[in-house]
Amino acid sequence: MTKKRRRFRSRFIPFRKRRPSAGITVELAPQRIVAMTLADELAGAVSADATQRQDLVDAALSVGQWLADQGYPGRWDKVRPAAILRCLDFLPDNERERFLFSFVGLLGHGALTGQIPPLPAKQSIDEISNLTCEEIVRAFARTTAAQLQPLPS
Repeated sequence: MTKKRRRFRSRFIPFRKRRPSAGITVELAPQRIVAMTLADELAGAVSADATQRQDLVDAALSVGQWLADQGYPGRWDKVRPAAILRCLDFLPDNERERFLFSFVGLLGHGALTGQIPPLPAKQSIDEISNLTCEEIVRAFARTTAAQLQPLPS
């Protein structure tokens, strides 16, 4: 006679979102963004060529490294464009402007897809607009920031 083994069954399902009870507000921690993922998403969304994709990756990795150095890994809502740009003083002017253009794109994409809260993203984009010397970067920053304006109620 063989014994039947009972299988242990748990109702716990890992990574399943639990619904909060009615009337209880749950505040979630800000989403951590993987720099490469954000760059790849944006590159795919705009059908970037190889050079543009590399610019996005380089910018995302530079920002991601700065955030990690500051103790905010993946927290793109904590970026400080002026401080990040100071770390890149060694770049020639044209590369700094390409970095700023990519940075605006990354922030805008993150905010428009809900990965970065709109207000901090808009503030950072406005700061970039004031830091750039190129009119095209300034226009891109203003256009992107305008898309992040809250709708009138």
